[in-house]
Amino acid sequence: MLHLRNQGSLEDHERGAERNRRALLTGGTSTLARVVQIGTSLITVPLTLKYLGNERFGLWMTISSVLAMAAFADFGVGNGVLNTVAKAFGKDDMEGVRKAVSSGFAVLNTIAALLLLSFFSIYRFVNWANFFRVYSPQARAEAGPALAVFAICFALNISMDVVQRVQLGLQQGYRYGLWQLCGSVTGLIGVLGGIWLHVSLPVLVIAIAGAPIVSTALNAIHFFGFVRPDLRPSRELVSRDAISQIARLGGLFFVLQVVSAVSYSADNFIVARTLGAVNVPEFAIPQRMFALIAMMSSMLVAPLWPAYGEAVSRGDIKWVRHTLGRSLLIVLAATSVASGVLLFLSHRLLYWWVGSRIHPPFLLLLGLAIWTVISCCGDALAMFMNGAAIIRIQLVVATVFGVACLATKITFIHHYGISGIPWATLCAYMVTVVLPYSLYVPRVVGRLANAVKPPIPSMRLDSYE
Repeated sequence: MLHLRNQGSLEDHERGAERNRRALLTGGTSTLARVVQIGTSLITVPLTLKYLGNERFGLWMTISSVLAMAAFADFGVGNGVLNTVAKAFGKDDMEGVRKAVSSGFAVLNTIAALLLLSFFSIYRFVNWANFFRVYSPQARAEAGPALAVFAICFALNISMDVVQRVQLGLQQGYRYGLWQLCGSVTGLIGVLGGIWLHVSLPVLVIAIAGAPIVSTALNAIHFFGFVRPDLRPSRELVSRDAISQIARLGGLFFVLQVVSAVSYSADNFIVARTLGAVNVPEFAIPQRMFALIAMMSSMLVAPLWPAYGEAVSRGDIKWVRHTLGRSLLIVLAATSVASGVLLFLSHRLLYWWVGSRIHPPFLLLLGLAIWTVISCCGDALAMFMNGAAIIRIQLVVATVFGVACLATKITFIHHYGISGIPWATLCAYMVTVVLPYSLYVPRVVGRLANAVKPPIPSMRLDSYE
């Protein structure tokens, strides 16, 4: 019995080390890809702001925010595929992985086709220039076509999203990170070429949003064609049971994504609708600057999602508890330092980045800095809860937060202008999210540990062995 226990502990230790290695490799590759993406953003934002002007640039940022709010349009199927693959992988059930891949691919393609059909059925009946509140003739002419291009790219991304979810579920997200890096470089070349050729906003959108689509398509061809042809989507492997499992998880993620999108991605839209699109850059550019920290943090903790799922599936709760505590402390320390430094240098960096076009108040910058730290810690905790498929409590908390956050933002922006948005988010988050999770999470980790705890053998059996 003692020999078996030691062998089991050794296997758990080796699996834990392998999880850490894969998470580190994926996080490192994703971070490198994000650094390149950030570098391209640092180059393209001032160039496009100067090229497009404040109103057309604000239109671009607002459309991006609208589509970010529509990131839940896959109805959570992508996340359902990720969790299903991770769970099957944790049980060494490769047949289950193959069924999840094929079933998820079929559902995602169906969703993408229906979304495009729905969008273009109403496209010509909406005055998009009035919707986004743009007034210059050029911006009014480009509002609808630019949105249409974004919508097409968005639908194509949904269709091919299965390769990213499968790679993450198998803890091979580093493959996607490398292809994402290529897409960022290609997008930068496209933007520079578009500005040099003086193209319209819709064409510029194709250069920026289309490059990641091409890189994802090449990733899918390489992965399913050469690396793992055994996982290639096939009509014969589409399973009702797999679709049901993916849909069940996806439905929960869908509601969670809807609430999160309204809570986090509506800021530019609120500014545009309340103060006009011309004021969006005053908020969006500082927000994007601080978002760089959140992006980097997200890249580092995202690989823990499937790792948590696989560990919970195997019952390795010791690794889960240790990794959760360590990740929260690292994220808190790193983002606090980074946000403090960025806050101190913010005005100089903004002037260097975009010149004297915007003058954000210090209160806005301070709110963004504090919110960045809190939101990054929340992301680290969400990776555990998502991986462990603890979704229902997240739905309750996120719904309460979403309603409170939206109401508080609308109130604060009327009283304090754009500076009130991050502070409204902070107030709502601390009351409706931090407080309940500080009580709930320790209990749920304890329940997971008790659920897999082996029975205690009798004294006679232990002494005999």
